[in-house]
Amino acid sequence: MYENLYKLYRKDEFLYRNQYLERFNCPFSKHFSIKTREYNRRTENELFYCFSEEILYFQDKITLDTVKLLKLLQKIPLVGIKQYLNSCLVEEIKSSNDIEGVQSTKKEIRSVLKSTTEKRKNLRLGGIVNKYLKILQFEEIKLETPSDIRNLYDDFIADEIEDLPDGKIFRKGSVEVVTASQKVIHKGLYPEEKIIEYMERSLNLLHDEELPMLIRIAIFHYLFGYIHPFYDGNGRMSRFITAYYLSKYLDPTIGLRLSILIKIDKNKYYELFKITNSEINKGDLTPFIIGTLKLISIAIEHTMKILQSKHQKYNLFKNNTEFLKLSSDTKIDNLCDLLLQAAIFSDIGITSFELQSVLKKSENTISAKLKQIPQKYLIKDVSARPYHYKLNLSMFNKIK
Repeated sequence: MYENLYKLYRKDEFLYRNQYLERFNCPFSKHFSIKTREYNRRTENELFYCFSEEILYFQDKITLDTVKLLKLLQKIPLVGIKQYLNSCLVEEIKSSNDIEGVQSTKKEIRSVLKSTTEKRKNLRLGGIVNKYLKILQFEEIKLETPSDIRNLYDDFIADEIEDLPDGKIFRKGSVEVVTASQKVIHKGLYPEEKIIEYMERSLNLLHDEELPMLIRIAIFHYLFGYIHPFYDGNGRMSRFITAYYLSKYLDPTIGLRLSILIKIDKNKYYELFKITNSEINKGDLTPFIIGTLKLISIAIEHTMKILQSKHQKYNLFKNNTEFLKLSSDTKIDNLCDLLLQAAIFSDIGITSFELQSVLKKSENTISAKLKQIPQKYLIKDVSARPYHYKLNLSMFNKIK
């Protein structure tokens, strides 16, 4: 197991110094022309990482588990996957906000999600929802230059921020990262020329195809937090960028679980930054990379566990005699299946408009078909428009 230098220093200072030199000069170490410095310390350390056994293990595990996940996704109905991803999107946005202490509710995010693209521009969280939707729609987001980062910020989160950037691209003033007790633990780079320089180097690293993609994603995530290019919104920006690349490189079902898992163990997440920033750590990125890869691996495991359970439940209901009897009417069989998917893969249900789109039927036809289903089997959520529908699974016998 790769022991970080931060811990080694407290065990044995002699061993610590030898391990640092051995790791730094190892032929399997990769060095970067980027130096970092802990807050209130003078010494700068060159960033590097060692290609350790743990990195190799997690890369291999992530690859194999992603293949398993993709095979599982092929067995699940497309509408079910879409319903699941929409639920993940809502939870991911809320979790990312929660990590930063930003108030939002699932109901509010869902309401924005159901609005049109144009209407979202004038709604709170509209920019955030629009950008996360690009992940589900597999749209490219240009992230090649510091100006691209600023453009993303303006579209993504600027409407939610009071202290907006005031420099050419980023902030021209200094900024501090503080704990709940107002203790300063980090200072973002300063002045703006240095922010731009480091962001250019970080983006070049992110797009360096000689490095494994997952390692690039991990290092960029760290560097974004270290640079801290904006007065506010840095955490949500870096998590979105990481979710975007994980979704693009692996799958959206993985990318959209990042903040959800970070929120569960937020202290461990912040500890990774603290250790990596430490002067004692000597610029060793290996623990941060291992921690990030482990988080990605857990995200895949959680996703597979959730989807396997939902898929099994879906099949049980599909083969239930009561459901078969309910859906035996050819006029409503496809409708019943969609309502079943909505009940299992969504946390709220499916709208009439979505039913119309999938079944290619008019609003009146869908309305008439919904009335043909015995009302005890149907749940209609009228708490907000558009109304949502799903089967009432509690009414089916012998299914838990």
